Amino acid sequence: MRNYRSIEIDFDVHKLIEIQRLDFSETPNDVLRRLLKLGPADKPAPDTASTPVPANGAWSGKGVVLLASTQLRMEYRGQVHTGEIQNGEWVIEGRRYKSPSKAAGSVATTKAGTKPSLNGWIYWHVNRPGDEDWTLIDRLRPTQ
Repeated sequence: MRNYRSIEIDFDVHKLIEIQRLDFSETPNDVLRRLLKLGPADKPAPDTASTPVPANGAWSGKGVVLLASTQLRMEYRGQVHTGEIQNGEWVIEGRRYKSPSKAAGSVATTKAGTKPSLNGWIYWHVNRPGDEDWTLIDRLRPTQ
């Protein structure tokens, strides 16, 4: 049995740990052990009675991590589209998407009634848990 300790970390540290995850099965502890070159910890036997859920339900892309329940909002041609992050996906008006651009292009409609190809990073605004205001997702990307 492993001996765990709780530590407090700020949101920026949490965000960087999430960015370093290789997949949803990798826990924050696994990430830190890998980055610190400690090797894998002994894993307890899996609980076959429970169904695995993606770790914390966060979505990440291009250096941005959005936690589960992050609210999403986009306006296109006077129409507002809303949704939230659930289980690592963008859930917009009942449909699931893997990226902001796929979500934007699927919910928006041009004047001619067609689906445009949109850069979702410049359309979607997010309101993360704990945020007071909405933020354009493109502003959350790390600077190069």
